[in-house]
Amino acid sequence: MTRLLDIPVQVECLIRQRINRFVVEVEVEGKTRRAHINNTGRLREFLVSGRKAFCIPKDTPKTQYQLFAVEEGGLAALIDTALQMRAFEQLISLGIKPWDNIRISRRSPRLYSSVFDYEFERRGEDILVEVKSAVLRENSYAMYPDCPTERGRRQIKELIRHVESGRKGLIVFIAALPNVEAFKPYVEGDSEVARLLRIAKETGVEIRAISMHYEPIQRNIVLDNPDLPVFIPP
Repeated sequence: MTRLLDIPVQVECLIRQRINRFVVEVEVEGKTRRAHINNTGRLREFLVSGRKAFCIPKDTPKTQYQLFAVEEGGLAALIDTALQMRAFEQLISLGIKPWDNIRISRRSPRLYSSVFDYEFERRGEDILVEVKSAVLRENSYAMYPDCPTERGRRQIKELIRHVESGRKGLIVFIAALPNVEAFKPYVEGDSEVARLLRIAKETGVEIRAISMHYEPIQRNIVLDNPDLPVFIPP
């Protein structure tokens, strides 16, 4: 395992309830507090009352903490999408295969009606890149999405269109869960996403996955597999 990011200040908490899309009620040292969450997935298997989790202090008018990870078997799932992206960028900077020879040339590039995450430059070629958080588990699989996603469908369609025009496109799934062995789309979450991923693969859109998790004792995000197998069902 490769250490990607350290979390200098960690506060243990217990999940109480999700109040809305961005706020979760937690218990810290016996007191009820509010924590911001930046993952808009449903996360029903994580945001369960009484489950141990980890926060970063964030004193704002509405929330006192940032909820970033949830305990899983002594380790933790990294549900914070901003930290996932920072860890991914660190992976690229380390040049670990198959992420060597890559340079981030632009962030948040616009194409058609979407904003994507990156434009990479690899061996003289530009690659349009979208990164997705996969923190839904089915046995040893990490999956995406856990609910219908109009934005996700649109982005995949536009990456297909981009590649059909002779350019390069890449979708990266961050499986931010401990002990996963592969990625696959969650058909029950959005069957259209699964269908579009199959078309994207056939069209030539590159589809990759990486796995990472949070180590609460060491307080760091570690890389498990920089080239996690991807299974796109027929």
